[in-house]
Amino acid sequence: MISLIPVRAPSCDAVERQLRASKLFQGLSAPLLAELASTAVKKRFARGEHLWRDGDDATHFVLMVSGLVKIVQRAADQTECIIGLFGPREAVGTVALLRRGRYPASAVAASEHVDVLKVDPKPVFAAMDVDPSAARAMSSALLEQTRALHEKISVMSAGAVPQRLATQLLTLAERFGDDHDDGTLTVPLVLSRTELACLIGARVETTIRVLAGWQRGGAVEFTREGITIHAPEQLRAVARGKE
Repeated sequence: MISLIPVRAPSCDAVERQLRASKLFQGLSAPLLAELASTAVKKRFARGEHLWRDGDDATHFVLMVSGLVKIVQRAADQTECIIGLFGPREAVGTVALLRRGRYPASAVAASEHVDVLKVDPKPVFAAMDVDPSAARAMSSALLEQTRALHEKISVMSAGAVPQRLATQLLTLAERFGDDHDDGTLTVPLVLSRTELACLIGARVETTIRVLAGWQRGGAVEFTREGITIHAPEQLRAVARGKE
């Protein structure tokens, strides 16, 4: 269900800037970008709300404006497994849309608020045969999906739980984090230990034990605002299996 939190409608110019800032739309021709901006609708979701559920028809491009969305599947025992995370300027569910199919997993708001732009795909579909920029943009979307798959594979194949966990935290820092002058990395994502365990395919108890050791040693800190990595070189060494 869509949240009733009021959201101010952005101007067409503002929407064009947001579309152009995304990897999916940045290469589109100016006329096509303007047409897409005129169809875009901004939606806000609160933490825990579904943008869509597994099996829903993919009907729109969904571009993240702010917040964090997790893509989840239910295992046979009904436990939730996170198979992906998406943040600002990233498009979500594009492959299902390009296939004119249904979503293979659910999308759930994972931050206090999530703002997205829903964009009518029909102008892009109509332009793909005549506008090279549209064809290139959709090809790039498929390549981006491949990159995300490789990222997931690199985490899951990193080795034992400490290696996988260190790789995942560093990957989150690279995608969503900020570097600071003192060498620390901050990731403005609030993830539970259970969610981190799901991301790396590990038992919750094992994940908690590894994180507790890093926290006692001052390498990692969890706050209300997210995750602070105080010793990124230590985590890089762990990820490489050197510690």
